[in-house]
Amino acid sequence: MTKKTLVLIANGSEEIEAVTTINVLRRAEIEVDVVSIEKNGHDAVKCSRHVRVVPDKSLDDIKNNQYDCIVIPGGNDGSKAIAANVEVGQILTKHYQDGKIIAAICAGPRALLSHKIGFDHKHTITCYPTVRKEFTDGEPYKLDVPDHPVCYSKHIEEGIEKKEYHLVTSQGPGTTMVFALKLIELLKSKDEAIKVKDGLLV
Repeated sequence: MTKKTLVLIANGSEEIEAVTTINVLRRAEIEVDVVSIEKNGHDAVKCSRHVRVVPDKSLDDIKNNQYDCIVIPGGNDGSKAIAANVEVGQILTKHYQDGKIIAAICAGPRALLSHKIGFDHKHTITCYPTVRKEFTDGEPYKLDVPDHPVCYSKHIEEGIEKKEYHLVTSQGPGTTMVFALKLIELLKSKDEAIKVKDGLLV
């Protein structure tokens, strides 16, 4: 079955993080929907360095869709807009509770904090260095050591039905390739991630 990923973008999103992730995931034949959270959801989004990205869909188009992974890029203004969007919060919460991967890079983890994703599960996360001050280490998340470019945190609940909860976080534009390859590993396999990595000469 084809794996499906949602990449959320807004005016002010970091284009390296958004476009590189989209590109790398598609190289692994993962289906990616690029979705704008803006009111005019089909219009081009102006990213943080003025690169314009045309979304595939709007939030209204994907309300009832189910994805295997949701990606939140950074960018100061873009991450703040995603963090403030109520509908995004509902989508993230549902997917997280359903055991899907929630992934955020750079300033993107602001959205995890504002939408209270995984608050009860003591996940370890990372983010852009200047954004670390917005988090209190240990509550609700533990901050990973600064020299880890990507952090994958899984929480398992044992019971009648075993449940898993997944967060993947990364530090910034320069760590995007490693971030995207980690998502391929989790969504498909380590072998597939290595195949894509080799093709990229990483």
